[in-house]
Amino acid sequence: MRCSFLFIVLLFFYSCRENINGSHASITDQKENNNINDSLLIERALINLSKGNLEEAKKDLETANLLDTKNGRTHYLLGDVLLELAKQGKGSEESVKLSSSHFKSAIKYNSDSALSFQKDGEISMYLGEHINAIELLSKSLSVDETDPQTLILLGYCYRELDQVENAIYCFEKTISLNENSDEAYVQLGQIFWERKDSTAIKYYKSAISINPNNRDAYYNLGLVYHSIKDLSKSRDAYHKIIEFGIKDSYFVEAHYNIAMILMDDYKEQHHHKNALNNYLIEVVRVNPNHYLGYFRMAICYQTLGDVRNAEQYYRKTLEINPEFKEATNKLNQLLSDNEKYK
Repeated sequence: MRCSFLFIVLLFFYSCRENINGSHASITDQKENNNINDSLLIERALINLSKGNLEEAKKDLETANLLDTKNGRTHYLLGDVLLELAKQGKGSEESVKLSSSHFKSAIKYNSDSALSFQKDGEISMYLGEHINAIELLSKSLSVDETDPQTLILLGYCYRELDQVENAIYCFEKTISLNENSDEAYVQLGQIFWERKDSTAIKYYKSAISINPNNRDAYYNLGLVYHSIKDLSKSRDAYHKIIEFGIKDSYFVEAHYNIAMILMDDYKEQHHHKNALNNYLIEVVRVNPNHYLGYFRMAICYQTLGDVRNAEQYYRKTLEINPEFKEATNKLNQLLSDNEKYK
């Protein structure tokens, strides 16, 4: 199962005043004249948030929090900024825990309770504390039962704890609230495919119809079609990922899986050559540490009678993963069968 616990990137629903630049200058002037109060700092922080200037917003919110430690709105905004920075790789576990502390303070001072519970629950989920996350997310729903994002996160937690029926309920409820939630359809597809139920195909197709750029849906659709031996549709799904041209793990695994189809399901030597020259080469070019890519290349070369390259790529496989016994066995057999080869 592909893990879907990537943090969900949430949108900020902050709006700027008219003439943002003028407002920003006014606030700055007042600060420079030492006429500072927390409301002005919060106002400027909101302007920076609307522009995506998280670090600048963080500075003002930290100062505002020092001026009034009981302002729940400041705590919520500061917690949110710290969490968003962490999602962007600009935080640490300590800053995430500090974010959690601010959300708790926001709740204590009666500000943004539903979102504070939700985001504190998201942090608990990130830290692997799924039972605590469920408690926090449930509290969020008790304040606002119509937030589909809270239900998505709750569904993730239930999946992690193998409480599948609860997870299904959460994702179906999400769709009832937001019929355009492609993520909920993907999650339902994964749940049904774990049961080896090809109903998963329907869910993945629904996700794609909502969001034609959902590579997770295409990838999983390719896996399902591959497993039921609908190889043409499987390759089509993987090729769709390749067409996006985003050279990440989806791109690499789509190439690798097509190579596996060519090698394992078609058998003929010309398919091995196709797998080698058009797919496996791309796998190791984008990810030079993909030992299975090198392993499959070695098999292709061996099948095509190129013993020298076969040995080279078996050795490359073992250089990356010395514990890979199948590669060791194949290399030893290759050398044994070709004693005259040096």
